[in-house]
Amino acid sequence: MQIQLIRSATLIVEMAGKRLLIDPWLAEKSKGRSYSGRAQSPLVDLPLPVEEILQGVDAVLISHLHSDHFDDVAQRALPKDMPIFCHHRDADAIRTIGFEAVREIGEGVALGKLHIRTTEGQHGPPEVLEDMGEVCGFLLSSEGEPKLYWAGDTILCSAVEDVLMTERPDVVVVHGCGALWDGKGPLVMDAEMVLGTAGLAGGAQVLVTHLDAVDHATVGRADFHRLATAGARGADRIVIPADGERLSF
Repeated sequence: MQIQLIRSATLIVEMAGKRLLIDPWLAEKSKGRSYSGRAQSPLVDLPLPVEEILQGVDAVLISHLHSDHFDDVAQRALPKDMPIFCHHRDADAIRTIGFEAVREIGEGVALGKLHIRTTEGQHGPPEVLEDMGEVCGFLLSSEGEPKLYWAGDTILCSAVEDVLMTERPDVVVVHGCGALWDGKGPLVMDAEMVLGTAGLAGGAQVLVTHLDAVDHATVGRADFHRLATAGARGADRIVIPADGERLSF
């Protein structure tokens, strides 16, 4: 299995002979929205041209419809016959955009030898959930491959803990920028929650993404590098990929 961080939450996963694009946010730097009023996101450029990112993609996974996970640029750039895998609650909205091959994951779907199912999450504390809406993560597995748990836009909550304890994934991808909404949060995991996840994940490697790209973030790569330097418990299993970096497992 190979994982390439594109930017923020957007990944390319190559697994079981398939190339998957997860949560494409393809806007140019400063051409998206501001989430805090401080700056226009995304705060950084894409590390690759859009055409290169989309080359050879077999399917796209969409966790939810926030603009930093499936933006207008991605909606225009993706072929309308591209297979789109999503939670059932988002399927009709994606079809309305014009996509013709939308598949609801439900209890799980197969893509060749790859099995995909959704997991639950919580996009912040209770006081922001009405604004944030529902989200999901993905569990990807195939014989002979590491099991991947992409937790998505979620804080560390009982749903995440259940997946870690029952599925015992080999690789866990979490969103670690913290982030606030009208002063409330975190909306996704902060540094303390990421360390807690690493503690629950056994021997799994924990990749931290969704960093240094949105203007309402409260945690960045520098914070995790400081934790590693300080020898924080669990930090030795945390990986902080750079935009464009490709990792093999």
